[in-house]
Amino acid sequence: MSDTNPSVNLTYGSPVNQLFPTLTDAQIARFAARGRLRPVQQGEILYDGGQQSEHFFVVTAGQLEITRSSGNQDELIAIHDPGQFTGEVNMLTGRLASSAFGPASPAR
Repeated sequence: MSDTNPSVNLTYGSPVNQLFPTLTDAQIARFAARGRLRPVQQGEILYDGGQQSEHFFVVTAGQLEITRSSGNQDELIAIHDPGQFTGEVNMLTGRLASSAFGPASPAR
């Protein structure tokens, strides 16, 4: 039996990139064909900790921050650069988001 699915190669590198891989241009193009480009502004929250998220986000420009509330402060977990993505685990499992996600600067 032959495999009709093209191989999916993510670009890795450091342990951080293993946790937060970067999609190739071809992979981003496949998502773009089925999704929509959405500009976001700094300070906008795409989803917040404890919320249900049914969306998958791919950064195409700018940077997006993932933060977690810790007492009265927000703790920075990661910054996603173009090609990185988030929301896939919550979308697939239906679990609530454990952290907030929003742009560090104007982004798409």
